[in-house]
Amino acid sequence: MSEKDKAILDSLLYALPVIQQALQNDAGVTLTDREKFILYKPGKKLDLKVPQDQPIKVGSGVYTAIHEKRRVAMRFDKTLYGLPYTSVAVPVFNEEKEVIGAIAITQPVELQESMKQMASELLDSINILAATTQEISAQTQEIAATGRALAQVASESQVRVKETDQVLGLIRNVTSETNLLGLNAAIEAARVGEQGRGFGVVAGEIRKLATTSADSVKRIEEIITNIKSDGSTIYTQIHGTQESIDQIATAVTQVAETIQQVSRMASQLDEIAETLNCQETC
Repeated sequence: MSEKDKAILDSLLYALPVIQQALQNDAGVTLTDREKFILYKPGKKLDLKVPQDQPIKVGSGVYTAIHEKRRVAMRFDKTLYGLPYTSVAVPVFNEEKEVIGAIAITQPVELQESMKQMASELLDSINILAATTQEISAQTQEIAATGRALAQVASESQVRVKETDQVLGLIRNVTSETNLLGLNAAIEAARVGEQGRGFGVVAGEIRKLATTSADSVKRIEEIITNIKSDGSTIYTQIHGTQESIDQIATAVTQVAETIQQVSRMASQLDEIAETLNCQETC
């Protein structure tokens, strides 16, 4: 190695520890000549345990950077040193554009990995939640439709129950007329005396029928009154339930919209994590 080449590497040997302190993230720095490691300073979290003067391994990042004269970025999972990390190696050139060594920067990327994993898990959870929300929304719409149908039936029932008032009025009129007819028949039977005895018996039966009919009408009125009351209560409850179902459907729709927004945010988080990873290796 010429004195000029040695001077270049000595300058880097002095400068790299200072550069390491200036790096924002926890990083290790490496300096090599064409054959061996001259300097290795690990970061706080990651130590590759590279001794000075260790020969460069064939196929390593610095070996490739030296022999292919290009920047080499590599990524390693946590199986090697307990942390995922990236290594970026660049060749060092002298004035004659000859490669005399290499510099490498190693950085742990557990934060990026954690972000990416969190984003992935969040997306999975959101997809499950979105599917569940869609199912709830569909069921809510079905319940709402059923509720509207029940409300319509209850409303029609109220109308039909009111129509029974006309029928009861007609029965009352018939009963009243029957009673009057029986009374008139009894008066006629009494006027004709012995000859109208049989007719009087018929008149009495007619009046009994009128009385029985009147009693039946009263009982029917009581039953219908109860039916009206119950029907009104049911209608009110169904109407209230329908309003609640509509509110639930609106809330579910809003939740679905929120889920879509969160899903977009999770996708952006995944893209950010991927960008951070790419910045280390691309």
